[in-house]
Amino acid sequence: MRKSVSNLLMACFTMALAACVSTDDALLKTVPIGSGTSTLGTFEFVKCVKAKWTPMGLPVREYGLGADTQAVSVRGAGGVSTLLAVAQQSAGGTGYTIYGDIAAASRYVAPTHACD
Repeated sequence: MRKSVSNLLMACFTMALAACVSTDDALLKTVPIGSGTSTLGTFEFVKCVKAKWTPMGLPVREYGLGADTQAVSVRGAGGVSTLLAVAQQSAGGTGYTIYGDIAAASRYVAPTHACD
């Protein structure tokens, strides 16, 4: 019984995570609303951005997209990601691109650049 409950919870978690990733994938297909470079390492940059975005009121999450790529996203109504920053390791630190609806996300761009 305990194993069945555990498997059910894991399946629910996996489906929820897949839903977040699919909305983030949709954002990646849009035109970027900002980009830049930072002297911080990829993980430090993502933590800085998360710290700047969290007080703005919407849920923020960070996750890995690959060995040298990290992401931070903001979830809006219904759990759909409305903003995404993708950070990738570069020779001098981190290069990043910001995706989202310009009307809703514009207030997040300046705080992201504060982590440059």
